[in-house]
Amino acid sequence: MTEYTLYGRVVLCDRVIEDGAVAVSGSKIIYAGDRDAAPVCGEAVSRGGTIMPGFVDIHCHAGGATWFYEDAAACAGYHLRHGTTTMCATLYRDIGIDGILSAIERIKTEMKKNPVICGVHIEGPYLNPELGARSSGGDICADPAEYMPILDCGVLRHMTYAPEVRGTEQLMRDLKSRGIKGSIGHSKASPNEVRRAMELGASNVTHIFDATGAAVSPTRWGGTIEADFNVSALVCDGFTYEIICDRDGVHVRPEMVALVKKCAGVENIIGITDACGGDGDGEDVNFLDGELNGSKLTMNRVAANFVSLGFTLPEAAAVTSLNPARFLGMENEIGSLAAGKRADIVVLDDDFGVRAVYKAKD
Repeated sequence: MTEYTLYGRVVLCDRVIEDGAVAVSGSKIIYAGDRDAAPVCGEAVSRGGTIMPGFVDIHCHAGGATWFYEDAAACAGYHLRHGTTTMCATLYRDIGIDGILSAIERIKTEMKKNPVICGVHIEGPYLNPELGARSSGGDICADPAEYMPILDCGVLRHMTYAPEVRGTEQLMRDLKSRGIKGSIGHSKASPNEVRRAMELGASNVTHIFDATGAAVSPTRWGGTIEADFNVSALVCDGFTYEIICDRDGVHVRPEMVALVKKCAGVENIIGITDACGGDGDGEDVNFLDGELNGSKLTMNRVAANFVSLGFTLPEAAAVTSLNPARFLGMENEIGSLAAGKRADIVVLDDDFGVRAVYKAKD
C-alpha cells in the first residue's frame, strides 16, 4: 500500500486518542489525530488495536537464536516482526577486534538493502575486566591503533566503554571528533571518572544497574554508603540511561526504574532489549551456567513492561521510540506519530502482541 489510513487507539507524544486515525501517503505520515478530522487517504485499515510509532532499539545483539555478527538480515527481520523498525546492531567484545571488523563489513552490506538497521553499536572491548571485559582479565588499554579502524568504519553509532580503563579519554575525544556517541558501562568508575567522561562528551549510560558491580565496600566510615557508578551517573545532568525492562525486574528492580524516572525524567530513559538470543519459552531473560546472560526481549515486550510499572502509553512510546530516535539524531524522521515523519508504525493488541508493522520504504 502506498496510501492508507489506520484507525484505532492512536498514541501521540502527549495524549492517547481512543478513536483516532493515522494517514499515510508514500513513505510519510500526513496526519495523526482524531478520526473525525482525518483526511480521506487510500485504503482504510481498521485493526481495532493500539497504533504506536515503530520501536527504536539502540542496543541489540541477537534476534531469536541468531546473533547479529552471524546473520544481520535474520536478526533485523525477527525484530521487525515484533515492531522494531529502526535498530543498531550490537557487537560485543567477545568476538575480538578482527571479528568485530569482519562483522561490521557484513552488516554494512546488509544495511544497503535493509532500512531497519541504522548502524552499529560496539560494546567493548574497553570494559572493566571485573565486569565482562575480557575472559582472560588482565590489564586493558584503549589503543588508537586497535580502535581507529572501528571508529572509521562509517556506520558506528555509539560505543560503550568503561571510563576507568586507561586510554579511554583519548578514545572519547576520537569518538566525539567523528560525531559518534560515547556510552559508558560495564564500569566501576568513581564519581570523578564519571564526571570526566561526561565533560569529554559521553552522553549515554549503557544498561544502568547492570554489569556495574555493587556499592563500594568497605566504606570510608561505618554505617555509610559510597556513591557507586550508577549513583554517580544519575546525578549528572546530560546523560540518557538505557534500561533493560524485563517482566520480573531481573535486570533492573522496579524501585530502580522508578528511581531513574524520578531523577532523570522520562525524556532521558531509553528502553533497550539487550537481546542475546533465545525465544519461545515465555521468559524475558537468559541464564548461562546460573548467571544472567542478557535478555530474550523484543521491544513490544519492553513497552509492555514499562506500562506494567506505571508508565503511561505516551511515556512508553517515548522510552521505546522517541528517546532512542533522539539519541541517534533521527527524531525529525522517526520516533513519533506526526505529520512529515516516516511511516514507521506498529499496531498492537491489548496485551502488546503485534498485529501489524508498517516500515516506510524511502
